[in-house]
Amino acid sequence: MKKRVLAVILTLAMTASLAVGCGSGEESESDGDTITLTFLDKHPEEEYKGYFEQAIADFEEQNPGVEIEYENISDQAIKEKLSVLAAGGDLPDIFFAWGGECLNRFTRAGRTLDLTPYMDEDPEWRESFLPSFLSSSVYEGKNYAVPYRSAVLYMLYNKQIFADNGLEVPTTWDEFIDVCETLKAKDINPIAFGNSDKWYTMWYVGQFNANFVDEAVRTEDYNPASGQFTDPGYEQSVQTLLDLNDNDYFGSNVNSKDYYQVREEFIAGQHGMILDATSQFSFYTDGMGEDGYGYFKVPIPNGAEGDAAATTVTGGSENYAVSAECEHPDEAVAFLKFMTSRKQAEKQTSETGLPNALNDGITEENSDPVIADAYVTAKDYTAIAEWLDQCIDGSLVNTYMTSLQEGLDGKSAGDIMADVRATAKEVAEAAE
Repeated sequence: MKKRVLAVILTLAMTASLAVGCGSGEESESDGDTITLTFLDKHPEEEYKGYFEQAIADFEEQNPGVEIEYENISDQAIKEKLSVLAAGGDLPDIFFAWGGECLNRFTRAGRTLDLTPYMDEDPEWRESFLPSFLSSSVYEGKNYAVPYRSAVLYMLYNKQIFADNGLEVPTTWDEFIDVCETLKAKDINPIAFGNSDKWYTMWYVGQFNANFVDEAVRTEDYNPASGQFTDPGYEQSVQTLLDLNDNDYFGSNVNSKDYYQVREEFIAGQHGMILDATSQFSFYTDGMGEDGYGYFKVPIPNGAEGDAAATTVTGGSENYAVSAECEHPDEAVAFLKFMTSRKQAEKQTSETGLPNALNDGITEENSDPVIADAYVTAKDYTAIAEWLDQCIDGSLVNTYMTSLQEGLDGKSAGDIMADVRATAKEVAEAAE
């Protein structure tokens, strides 16, 4: 997960380079009656590669006049390559993109095709997606990509520990704190938490930002050119995290443990709860069984006034976009429709374990009952707050993570946000 979470941040250099005018690019080619579309994706691992290669072959068989020229590279490699290609106006016809600000950077520069007209013509296609994930590719009211993979953040709990201690699943922040206090009083560590690699704090702060700060403000601040982070909700978000730590709900020495260690400890029954994403649920099912753990929505902290606080959740969408310079957009969109069709999406989930982003797309037939139920619950969410370390500039990510780690050792929320604001100013000046 660390690799997936930390390797997806588009750099400031890309943001600056997007100001360069569009070039002619290496776009789709037509040879007689055959149309060739270029496609850049990021699943080179053996457990995924075969699925995507077969999917392309199946599409080509169903569309004999279209060929897909496929390149499949790693997370880090695609981040760097997209930056270079965007600078030269040479984006592939179809390309992978993370959601939120990562995609918006391309869109603001005019690099992505507006898919809204295609969705207007085919509303069934639009309505097939979970709204929260489709919204992550919306910019100024228009759709610029479609999600094919999803992850939602939940709080997991050990069912046996809850039963043994007479605990009910909390639905409010006060109830959540009461659970933590009860477990602590019985010498059970309430929440598994390990931050030696620094990225884990960003899950919490990203979710709390969505609770405390209005979406319009976050969108402006997450834009490298305009970020200021002066809204008091950002400091409230950080303070909420620090309070959990200061009240000893995370246990001791959290900066010396990593996520993977505490995840295994949770599976072994050493902690009451753990924050994690649906994309990781299979590890818990394998280790604890389907009846060993449950999940619940992260409660809204007291005092949170961010818009749609109850219907926004931290998570991640992985998307496919079409280049604005694509010479055959209809055929490119046809490929997107194929890859996100119900038949293909369910096949993706069952064969690779990559959760799709469709309404009712995760079922007990292609997944396990806990994950399937979690996606039913996800229907209540209407917006995704993309992973914080995907949404903001890389320099800001480093400042946030380093300062938050220091916060777990005593640094104040005010000083943490002062560091963030100082870096945001530097980033905005460099983007001018």
